Amino acid sequence: MPTFLHTADWQIGRLYTTFPPDEAAALAEARLQVVERIAELARNEGVDAVLVAGDVFDAQGVAPRTIRRLFLALQGFGGPWVMIPGNHDAALADGVWATAQRLGVVPPNVHLCLGPAAQVVELAGPRTAVLCAPLSQRHTHGDLTEPFDALASPDGWWRVGLAHGAVQGLLPEGIDSANPIAPDRAQRARLDYLALGDWHGTRLIDERTWYSGTPEPDRFRDNGAGQVLKVSLGAAGRPPEVVALAVGRH
Repeated sequence: MPTFLHTADWQIGRLYTTFPPDEAAALAEARLQVVERIAELARNEGVDAVLVAGDVFDAQGVAPRTIRRLFLALQGFGGPWVMIPGNHDAALADGVWATAQRLGVVPPNVHLCLGPAAQVVELAGPRTAVLCAPLSQRHTHGDLTEPFDALASPDGWWRVGLAHGAVQGLLPEGIDSANPIAPDRAQRARLDYLALGDWHGTRLIDERTWYSGTPEPDRFRDNGAGQVLKVSLGAAGRPPEVVALAVGRH
């Protein structure tokens, strides 16, 4: 049965301006080091893929050196990585993803889903179709996962969704005004699992829908941050097994 790591909200390139320079540098470095630990964990756990549900980068103007270091940090795991842009790193024509491609630093085992429309990445080894909903602008007011309902996948393959946004009606008041996601999307789209980013803590929405949270804790307290999720897909009709694995340092 397919297994993968679900992670999101790495926020690479974040500036810690409220800290002294030496502490700010250490916190920024920790964001890159946790990606190295995720790659090592993926290799040690023998997963089939790593799914990254948006906000890989914290802003559009991340320095080229930092972009290079991020993709070097992935080298510990040679299997497929599937990434989508989130609201902080939306796939703009002149944005951070365009810079990464221009620099030629994206390895061939990294599948970038940059939009603008929903698309499918087929992972033949684990027979898994990853349905991706990339953000091509910071805020949208339509549900970009709605096309999942009609997206085709090979017969007999597992269907996994990858999206970044706010599940409507379930998250705290005031954060679900943009980038909405229907709370029953996994059921509507016949998904075996829906991997979400944007909420910075680990959070169960339903048995097939999870936020992984940011792997390195930040300003949001006591929300289950500092983890990635190991997801094992079960037989047809059975919910996945989801285990939170600690990776954060601070």
